[in-house]
Amino acid sequence: MTSKRESSIPPYISYRTFINFLNELRTRGLPSRVDRSVMTHKSGTIQSQLLLTLNYLGLLRGSGQPTDQFKQLIESEDPQRQVVLRGILKTSYGFVFKSEIGLQNATAEQAEELFQKTGASGETVRRSIAFFLAAARDSGIPISNYIKPHKRRKAAARPGRPPEADGLDSEVDPGLAGDFKKVTLKSGGIVKLELAVDMFELAGTDREFVFGLIDCLKEYEQQ
Repeated sequence: MTSKRESSIPPYISYRTFINFLNELRTRGLPSRVDRSVMTHKSGTIQSQLLLTLNYLGLLRGSGQPTDQFKQLIESEDPQRQVVLRGILKTSYGFVFKSEIGLQNATAEQAEELFQKTGASGETVRRSIAFFLAAARDSGIPISNYIKPHKRRKAAARPGRPPEADGLDSEVDPGLAGDFKKVTLKSGGIVKLELAVDMFELAGTDREFVFGLIDCLKEYEQQ
């Protein structure tokens, strides 16, 4: 059951994972109820985060029935889909749009302070801001150039193991070339995904392929 505190914290799932799920529903058709049974191919953690995200954005009602806005988001095409998403964000993130910081010229520190007031802390704040920034840009909402997703700190190596043997040792904004992610396999060995591309120049098909690989590594790591 979702606690009151959890429901007040903005989405902190990967925005690409969220969009991929919406595209899956668009392909398969929107079910009469969105629950874990339509996400069986995803990890339990991803399932929980997706449900929290959908509820926070007001896309579900009652025990999981899709709202009219959810249907519009799934069925509409750009630029109408962009308009629908913009409306969803302005309703769900009232604490942002009603604040006095001014999205077009706010600083990263102001954004962090604002999101911390929702009850989020630590890494959750960074991820919540990253989700909002991606969604805002996707909907055409202008955002200050001073607000950027933060780089994650380098993970500390486990005692007795070399740093490269510990899953992720560096993760930065996926918009930058030269990023890489390492995941330690349960049966031994390491899988490393290294990006040497400009994400903003990728065509739609290539973006889906690349972010699909990233999501697969993240989901494997969380299992």
